[in-house]
Amino acid sequence: MKRKRHGGIEAIKRRYGYYFVAHWVIGVILFVIIPLFTSFYYGFSSTVMTGDGLATTFVGLDNYRNLFLKDPYYINQIMESLSSLFISLPIVVALSMTLALVLNQKFKGRTLARAVFFLPVIIGSSVVMSQLSGFSMQQDIMASSGVGGEQQVAEYMNVIDFNALLQRLNLPSSINSLLAGYLQDTFNLIWSCGIQILLFVAGLQTIPEQLYEVGKVEGITAWEKFWYITVPMMGRVILLVIFYTMVELFMEKGTLVNRAVTTLMEQNYTTSSAMLWPYFALVGIIIGLVVFLYNRWCLRRWE
Repeated sequence: MKRKRHGGIEAIKRRYGYYFVAHWVIGVILFVIIPLFTSFYYGFSSTVMTGDGLATTFVGLDNYRNLFLKDPYYINQIMESLSSLFISLPIVVALSMTLALVLNQKFKGRTLARAVFFLPVIIGSSVVMSQLSGFSMQQDIMASSGVGGEQQVAEYMNVIDFNALLQRLNLPSSINSLLAGYLQDTFNLIWSCGIQILLFVAGLQTIPEQLYEVGKVEGITAWEKFWYITVPMMGRVILLVIFYTMVELFMEKGTLVNRAVTTLMEQNYTTSSAMLWPYFALVGIIIGLVVFLYNRWCLRRWE
């Protein structure tokens, strides 16, 4: 009798487990898998809006031929996105790790310093940025999708006018422009590092303090402590930061993703899908390469 009751309780637990997972599985099927396959099919189709709905016709590789052979901007936008990735990604990750190591130390005002570096994430929301730059939400969408000209995007991003601030120092115009450019680039980098810094700080706090104490007893240097303790223990967090930064860079204003969104808003579903699939395939290859190199590095360290 007890076994039967115990088996009944276990069956109820399993049933509730299925109920708990079912809504997530249904959501993934409805909002991820089906749209994904639909987008893939649209990339090889031509669509026409009729009175009965959207009519699709299979056209093979025509959409991709038009993009790669006839579109003068498509390949250039892919190359610009890749160059931005390979230049900005190491800088953002290294800068975020450095600032996180500093903010993880014990000093007076540490909480305030962390808040200061995370503040750009809050200020960087669309609503706050729109108010700071004087943009309406409609202009914000237009600027992010490339509609409305470079002037709007420049006014949107350059919340602080470093050029005007440096002019008060009465420096030569050439030096003034050079310094303003460097300051603006530095500001934009720090502006985009808030989430990464937060992830690194959270990861650093999970490292057992005993490991550092053992290293101190063994007489290792600060660099050896970082390279042989901090980096291996932070491996998964570093991967997470790399993936997040890659997605963030791919979604920047003026990139191919924004152009595809604009094309989609114009109800040109086939061209929009064809634009994104080679791009996403390239992103997948880069992510796979990063994971492969990370696993190889881990295996070599533990041999």
